[in-house]
Amino acid sequence: MALSHSTIVSHSCTLPLCRYSKLHLLSQPSYLPLHFNKNVKRLESFHLPPPSAAAAASSYFPIDVEYLKREFSGHGATFEDIGETCVAKLKLDNGSSANVMLTRGMVTSYKVKVWHGGKVELLHTWVEQEQEQEEVVIRGGVSSAFSSSDDTEEWSLHGITGDSENCVQVELRRSDKKIKEIEMKQIITLRGDTLSIELCVTNKGVSPISIKGCSLVSYLTVSTPEATYAVGLEGSDFVEKTPFLPRFGLVQGEEEEEDKYGLSGEEESNYKQLSEEMSRIYTLAPSSFTIIDRGRRNSVVVGREGFEEVYMYSPGSKLESYTKSAYVCIGPSSLLNPISLDPGCVWRGVLHIHNPNS
Repeated sequence: MALSHSTIVSHSCTLPLCRYSKLHLLSQPSYLPLHFNKNVKRLESFHLPPPSAAAAASSYFPIDVEYLKREFSGHGATFEDIGETCVAKLKLDNGSSANVMLTRGMVTSYKVKVWHGGKVELLHTWVEQEQEQEEVVIRGGVSSAFSSSDDTEEWSLHGITGDSENCVQVELRRSDKKIKEIEMKQIITLRGDTLSIELCVTNKGVSPISIKGCSLVSYLTVSTPEATYAVGLEGSDFVEKTPFLPRFGLVQGEEEEEDKYGLSGEEESNYKQLSEEMSRIYTLAPSSFTIIDRGRRNSVVVGREGFEEVYMYSPGSKLESYTKSAYVCIGPSSLLNPISLDPGCVWRGVLHIHNPNS
């Protein structure tokens, strides 16, 4: 379901942000825990450690939460200071809500009302803190990645518009250190029963540029992969590849693996069970398809604009069922073919996560 983003941003500000060294954001299946332990907690119940002395002495400053409250009150958003960053909490009168980690441009929660009248969390997000170490790793949610750009660069808040009755929209912007000619904009919109994340990339240079490894991948929480089905992909071509998910910085000692592609074929099932471990890029796929979770009696429609591919990862049955560690990863991507952008042109890609169960 295509959603327009025509709201004009009335407030423009680039807030001073703290470049924190103790908070790493990482999403990579090869490092996912098979079983949760006492050092792993869901993000919504976790409190980051207080700022370190080194961070306090740095030349960067935390986001001024009180300023955000004064500037953007009445737009369906509230703000919470967590450690040295800030989360914007978006909420509509119909009960839908979403949390956005502003400096990372990362959606960490999306809750919706369902058929039985309650609310469920659609995204899978958690944090880990190593014993005897200060590093905190945040995984999951919805996040963007460009392998040809500098993903450690922080996003800055440009504006929040809307209201709790109709929609709430957050606009973030950032430049890039690797490709200085591009300007990036991310627009996160909570409207009705749909959460949309839109990426806009502008080539401000005088020469064509190529953007590689672009993706908008979401972790969807499920009861168990065995009870989860992808509906509507029959006839889509696919390529097997090594597990890929967006990375936001590398924890010291980790090395990034080269992409490896395997078998290719055509999807034969229109009701594909995700019980087996898989990592695929689908091409010629429909612009939207449905993920059905029989265990939770819930479904999610995943839609895209601007992207030609769909990435899908399932850990299969190796994870415990009906626990906080059950998930699948799905989202639009441009992993096989780079995005070409002529001077002065703008590329736009969108992920829609729609709840049809309200």
